[in-house]
Amino acid sequence: MTLNEQITALVEEKIAGSDNFLVEVKVSPAKVVVLIDHPSGIKIEDCVSVSRFLQEKLDSTDVFERHELEVGSPGMEEPLKVLKQYHKRLGKNISVLTLDGVRRNGILKNANDDGIDIEETVIVKEGKKKEKQVQHNFIPFTNIKETKVIFSFNKII
Repeated sequence: MTLNEQITALVEEKIAGSDNFLVEVKVSPAKVVVLIDHPSGIKIEDCVSVSRFLQEKLDSTDVFERHELEVGSPGMEEPLKVLKQYHKRLGKNISVLTLDGVRRNGILKNANDDGIDIEETVIVKEGKKKEKQVQHNFIPFTNIKETKVIFSFNKII
């Protein structure tokens, strides 16, 4: 079992039975990064708890003599990686980069095991007139390279 698999299994064990979910485990030569989340936002106490659990479980190994441990939440700029992140962002503006290089922007309407539904506003040319139309499009996960949430700060008062 690789270190990544071992840490993934331990984190899943720790958060089992809670609404917290694992987003990603990254292992580099000097660092282990664990990203966790919650439908209403992860709390610092949860990150601390997972960190202490991992240190306790791996205390008999030399993992943390060679690796720095960082447990946190994915940042705003991080792409969405797991289905629960998509569920958390329903109704939000997203930007999807497909494998064929096409970028699609719209409102995330639904997400399931197969892919996502987005509502896009597109400009359609009819004769000499340009008209805005709303389209609903399904994008399978197998066709998604990256999905990011689009944050708008001009609505902050």
